[in-house]
Amino acid sequence: MLFTIAVIFVVLASFLLIMVNMYSDYAARKEQDARLIANKARNIISECEELLLNQSQLVMSKTLVLVLHYRIIRALRKRAIDKKSQDEVKERIANEEKIIADLKNKYQESNVFKAPENDLQAITQLRTIRRLRNILKSELSFGVPLNPALINKEDRRLYILVLKVNISNLVQKVFEMKRQKQFGSCRQLIEKGLQVIKLAGVKDGWFTEKEDILTGLLANVNSDANPKNKEKKASEEADANGQSTANKDDYDEIFGDKKKW
Repeated sequence: MLFTIAVIFVVLASFLLIMVNMYSDYAARKEQDARLIANKARNIISECEELLLNQSQLVMSKTLVLVLHYRIIRALRKRAIDKKSQDEVKERIANEEKIIADLKNKYQESNVFKAPENDLQAITQLRTIRRLRNILKSELSFGVPLNPALINKEDRRLYILVLKVNISNLVQKVFEMKRQKQFGSCRQLIEKGLQVIKLAGVKDGWFTEKEDILTGLLANVNSDANPKNKEKKASEEADANGQSTANKDDYDEIFGDKKKW
């Protein structure tokens, strides 16, 4: 009888120990998941704040700014899982909601395109645009409280912005190659730019202006690369240099030091 009781006690103790270990594992996993969610939320908030602070590099629309602030609120609500930060989260959410209300009434949009000054700026702008387009798609799937048509319109605007950054950078390279007389590479780059503009099908004064510039540059490059034109230009330069030398001799004769007889 005692042996049976002892066996039952051992079995119950073992079962209880297993249950305690299972609960400990569950609590540890739950805490770990909560930390991962909180860390991910913090990263999302930091990314959005960084993008909002760098608006000087890339003009943002009202829709885009609102999406970023709504994304911050969604991330803050995930951070509320941590009981220690609940008070801070509530305060920040209230502040974000106030910012959103102000933006809806007072935000002044600008359509000015800020062309990159060099390759580094172009790459930075393109990376930023790619991040913003990914955020738009993500927030649209999560049901951001904005009209989906506005989100799609903003995505289209960012796509056109990508084209403008690339074309601006291309035009700068074309001028540099032309200056260095790299006519073959220059012609290829111009033709590529014209093709991109044509395929984009965007009716925009900016694109029309760049198309006219590239078309004019292509004509100049073809003219400069023509051997006959090269010979003619070299001959004209030689004549001009000869005439300049002759003029110089004449002026020296007239205004130079007089010989003493």
